[in-house]
Amino acid sequence: MDKEEKKDSDNIVRVGVRRNWTFYTFLAKKLFMEHDTVEFQALDTAITNAVEAAECLIKNEYASMEKMYTDSIDMERKYGGTIKKAKIFIVLKKAENFQKIYDEYEKEREEKLKNREDQREDHREDHRQDHREEPREDNRE
Repeated sequence: MDKEEKKDSDNIVRVGVRRNWTFYTFLAKKLFMEHDTVEFQALDTAITNAVEAAECLIKNEYASMEKMYTDSIDMERKYGGTIKKAKIFIVLKKAENFQKIYDEYEKEREEKLKNREDQREDHREDHRQDHREEPREDNRE
């Protein structure tokens, strides 16, 4: 699909409670590669995840708040009747320097991962050297 063919709903993230807010932050960054805005929508207890993901993106200058609003919706209960649930909508606008910030973060992240792998390899090598058996002298005659 070309960028022009993408639907408006392609940039909507339905936030839930099964994943933490860092997943939604990651997902929004990926969506910003294709869209100028990303909208978080969350119901009830998932609202916290949506707010934390949005705050992280804003704090790290990936995006700015375009608008935020709430609504209450009626949901059907399992055994009949309805219940009101809070719903939040958070629309974020991609920062002009998004790509630069994203690239810098990815470079830093890759360096940290490489350093961590190097440290693990050094540790493994030290461990191997510490546990090599010394040649034993055979005292049997």
